[in-house]
Formats: sequence, C-alpha cells, structure tokens
Amino acid sequence: MDIPNSPEDQELKNVIDKLAQFVARNGPEFEKMTMEKQKDNPKFSFLFGGDYFSYYKCKLAIEHQQHPSTHDGEEYTSEEMYQGSKDVVDILPPPMAMIAPLPNPPPAAPSMEDLIQQSQWNLQQQEQHMHTLRQEQVTAAIALAMEQQTQKLLLETQLDITEFDNLLQPIIDTCTKDAISGGKNWMFNNAKTPQHCELMTSHLRNRITADGAHFELCLHLIYLTNDVLHHCQRKQQKDLLAALQKVVVPIYCTSFLAVEEDKQQKITRVNIKHMDSFVSIFNN
Repeated sequence: MDIPNSPEDQELKNVIDKLAQFVARNGPEFEKMTMEKQKDNPKFSFLFGGDYFSYYKCKLAIEHQQHPSTHDGEEYTSEEMYQGSKDVVDILPPPMAMIAPLPNPPPAAPSMEDLIQQSQWNLQQQEQHMHTLRQEQVTAAIALAMEQQTQKLLLETQLDITEFDNLLQPIIDTCTKDAISGGKNWMFNNAKTPQHCELMTSHLRNRITADGAHFELCLHLIYLTNDVLHHCQRKQQKDLLAALQKVVVPIYCTSFLAVEEDKQQKITRVNIKHMDSFVSIFNN
C-alpha cells in the first residue's frame, strides 16, 4: 500500500514526521495535548483533517509498527516540535535516563493494508449501525403515532374493540363463511361515522401487519377485508369503503412480502377490489 503524498514543504514534513514519532511512543494523550496547544496554528491543520491528514495517519501507523508505545517515563511538549513558522523543526530525544527499557519484541504488527481494511470495516459497521438506528427510530415513531390515533378514535366512538376481536378469532381459526359473515355484519352495523370506520379498518390493519402475525391470520383476515370491500360496493357504504381503501395496500403488501412464494400465490388469488394494479406488479 503506497504512502500518501508527503508535503513539499520540508519544514512541514518534519513537523508531521516528528509528531507521528512522538504520538507513537507517548500515546494518544500526546496528540490530544498537541491539538489543544496548536489548535490556532495553521502548521498543525493536518491534525484536524486538513491537508496531509492522510499522510500523517499513515506515518503514525508506520511508527506504531516500528516503535510500540512505551509511555512510561516519556514526556514531550508540542513546543519542542515547533518553534515558529520560519524555523526548521528541531525535536530532541528525551534524556536517556527518562526512556523506559524497551519491552520484549511484540508479535508481528499488522501490515498497512490490514490496518486500512480494518478501518474501512469499522466505518462500514458504524454506517450500518446508524442506518439501523434510524430505521428503528422511524418505525417506533410510526407505531407511536398509530397508537395515539387509535386511542383518540376509541375515546370518540366508544366502540368495543374486544367484541370485534371475539368475532375475528373464529375467522382466524376456521375461516368459514359464517365466521366471515359475522365479522362483516358487525362492521356494517358499527359503521356509523367515518371515525367508526377508520377505527375498525385500522384495527384490521394492525392485526395483519403486527410482528409475529402468522400466515393463516393474515390470509383469513384478507378474505374478510375482501368480502367487506365487495359488500361496500354493492351497498354504497362510502365511509367504510374509503376507510378500507386506506389500509388495503399495506395489508396486502405486508402479508405478501412476509411469506414464501407458495404462500404468496394464495394471496394473489384473492380478488381484492382496487388492488389489481398492485397484484400485477407482484406477479411480473
């Protein structure tokens, strides 16, 4: 792996090379101290991501391989490295008495290419973690908003959702015509206002799209949804139809994408009103 281009200015190159040596021997605290003392010095802009930052990091990695850190007894100051913008850098080694004995030779240090690959892997892991975190935050925000809307509708309508769930369970378990008819009739009898319709259809959506919802639950409640949609068309129940149209796409798509191909075929056979264009997309 090639070393990045070094500064043409020999004085600046000396500053970078010597600082890399000192940081390798004294540890990151020395780098932090230098950054604090030289934060307003343009000669040290490479410490803050400026020009030749890559060259400095490369030299530092090389120094780490050649001179394992021996912090004990070593103390330098950044003033020793830089004594004015026009003076050549002159770094004196510490007195011999202050230098700690060298340890036994360490195991072979990783190559420069290995260090770069490790750095790239760390960056990818960090980006992936941030992406996952953002997704979790968005999902949590959506779930909270849906729950708040459900609670608002429950207060406004005083609808007994437990009664609705009791009618949905036989549909989930057996999916007989009588069970579907019972659920459909209950929905039509309680479709008194747009708020009632929104609460019932959003509850259906939540049951079908919930984490851990099994395939039979999704498929059987899709049958109910389809039957109610067709009945709304015949009976001109516009409020319930409008509420169902808002949830039918997430209901269908979530169920379809969550299962294997053979089960997807069962879902696509359901002739859901207003879903023809979406079904054709999945079948292509």
